[in-house]
Amino acid sequence: MRDDKLGRAPLVSIVTVTFNSAEHIRRCVASVARSAGTTPIEHIVIDNASRDGTSALVRSEFPDVTVVENSLNRGLTAANNQGAEVARGRYVVFLNPDTIVPDGTFQTMLAIMESDPDIGVLAPRLVDEMERFSPGIMGHRAPTAWTVINAFLLLSRLSHDLFPGILRTKDVEGLEDCDWACGACLMVRREVADNFSWGEFGSGDDLDYCLRIGRGGWRVSVTGDARVVHFGGRSFTLAKPGTWTATPSNIARRLRERGGPLQAAIGIAGMRLGLRLRGAVHYALFLMTRDPERLYKTNKTRQFLAHDDYSVFRKGTRPAPTSYPR
Repeated sequence: MRDDKLGRAPLVSIVTVTFNSAEHIRRCVASVARSAGTTPIEHIVIDNASRDGTSALVRSEFPDVTVVENSLNRGLTAANNQGAEVARGRYVVFLNPDTIVPDGTFQTMLAIMESDPDIGVLAPRLVDEMERFSPGIMGHRAPTAWTVINAFLLLSRLSHDLFPGILRTKDVEGLEDCDWACGACLMVRREVADNFSWGEFGSGDDLDYCLRIGRGGWRVSVTGDARVVHFGGRSFTLAKPGTWTATPSNIARRLRERGGPLQAAIGIAGMRLGLRLRGAVHYALFLMTRDPERLYKTNKTRQFLAHDDYSVFRKGTRPAPTSYPR
């Protein structure tokens, strides 16, 4: 996007990575344009070789949006880095295509970032399409055996404070610091985006990104005063499980690197047990009710379980995903 009609360079650059996202991208881009108000923005869509007309839709209906079309699906993290390189704003917002941005969201987040220069990453409160907070969607604590087991065995649903998990189960009010935030919407300060690139694509890539920024001395925060509607990772389930075969999740990698072999073994075992139990329950409910939401949740757990998390204990270079859906 060029400078706006008043000749102003963008203050905020929004980067949205798409892959067969035609179902959601229209609402997402339209909401960004509405919510921006008088704030000078640019919206950059990096399309990972969609075959459903995503790029054509954006080009025809939103001519002010910059569309970059990749000939191959490069994966989310590489495309996020690609968008950050193109972005010119003082702040970069990484925004999923399955989101809707209400009016005033960016202005609220900007005001917080401008008033507190120690915050490197700021995330909004994520709600579902009914404007309800959904436990287990937003990020919270760094992975340890304790926080991983609490999250995946749902102990954190019993008490957010007594059983803190890697995922937030308590609604957020005001401004709070956290270890990591969900990558559905992240506002990142320019100097942070320039110094920290997104890492390996896979489950927990947003966790890895935020934890590295936090270790670099920046605060990672979430605010309950701004909200974004998130349709629960629909784009995530388009990735085939085979994409991540023989690769560990970012959660498993963090457990091994930071907690040692014993903590990693306990945490990975608890995580995978919880995923298997959850997947079995969702599939049984799908068979009884034929509710497509249950099938979606079943497939989401299968995606996660496709990772070879125990590969973190093997010597040698672990493979990274090299092919993505076409």
